[in-house]
Amino acid sequence: MKSIPKALTLNGTYYSEDALSHLPAHLQSAGKQDWEQALGSFIRHWIDDKDTIQVKTSGSTGTPKTIDLKKKSMLTSASMTCSYLGLSEGQTALLCLNTGYIAGMMMVVRAMTSQLNLITVPASGSPLMNVSSQRIDFAAMVPAQVYNSFMNPLTKQKLESIGTLIIGGAALSPELEKILKNLNGNIYATFGMTETITHIGLRRLNGPEHSEAYTVLPGINIESDDRGCLVASVPWEEEKIVSNDLISIESPVSFKWLGRADNVINTGGIKLIPETIEKKIAEFVGHRFFITGLPDPRLGEIPVLVMESSIPLSEMQIDKVLNLIKPHLGKAEMIQRIIIAAEFSVTGNGKINRKESLENALKV
Repeated sequence: MKSIPKALTLNGTYYSEDALSHLPAHLQSAGKQDWEQALGSFIRHWIDDKDTIQVKTSGSTGTPKTIDLKKKSMLTSASMTCSYLGLSEGQTALLCLNTGYIAGMMMVVRAMTSQLNLITVPASGSPLMNVSSQRIDFAAMVPAQVYNSFMNPLTKQKLESIGTLIIGGAALSPELEKILKNLNGNIYATFGMTETITHIGLRRLNGPEHSEAYTVLPGINIESDDRGCLVASVPWEEEKIVSNDLISIESPVSFKWLGRADNVINTGGIKLIPETIEKKIAEFVGHRFFITGLPDPRLGEIPVLVMESSIPLSEMQIDKVLNLIKPHLGKAEMIQRIIIAAEFSVTGNGKINRKESLENALKV
């Protein structure tokens, strides 16, 4: 088995293999915060004698489950990312994601693999509030963390000074993409899932290399199956990884993400991809929302818009939204109903749980 690195520089302090073995007990001692407890748990499992580690899936498209990932596969993935992004020994990486999930875990593994100095802060909605003036060479965040950091005058400059920023875990809003286009540094959207050990593709969001397509990391091969979903061959697995992600292959090494096969709406024999519709109308809705299908006796399903609002909307307000989005949709795509949800249900790592949110909204 590939040698598992068991040393880590954490907040400027180097922990040798022996010192690292004592760190989990400290991180999981009484009074420590949840994110510290999670980090301690991950390190404890990483340095044990097992070849695999258990990881929770997000549950964004179904019931969350626990799967076993090979540590050597996580190492290979970490090395590929660090190499692609040009990360090197001594640089500073920010850990602001929950290490109970793969994205947070992989930040720790990358730090170990490339001997980065890992700075830890609570996995909050505004993580840069807890970062001093020190330079961050590399960070991974979810879209909400990036947006909050940009909008806060106290953290905007810190965000703009990050050398390389990768963003994943949820779709980026058109508003956030527009903001990021004008920022400095190297900013990427990521594509991946727990089963692929975080991302296998990156999409540049700013600068002259800005793109609508994801480029896969070197050594990864892609194709689509008969559903139009991504199938990936990765160096760390013998079998191909079959996803439920609908894609358009742009070249042998790049693809555009269209949406999830699980979410497709079949209305009168026409298949609609909700995520594609959402992108068309996002700037006109003014609330957090998603598109889904409801049963219809004539068409099979109809597209509906589920909107989050703590305050009930009047018929006039709902009609205003429908009138704003109508010119941007095709006949089959046109929203047939707007459903108001007081609050969306979210998964453990912050993604909207569409199924549960819809069910709760319909109960009202």
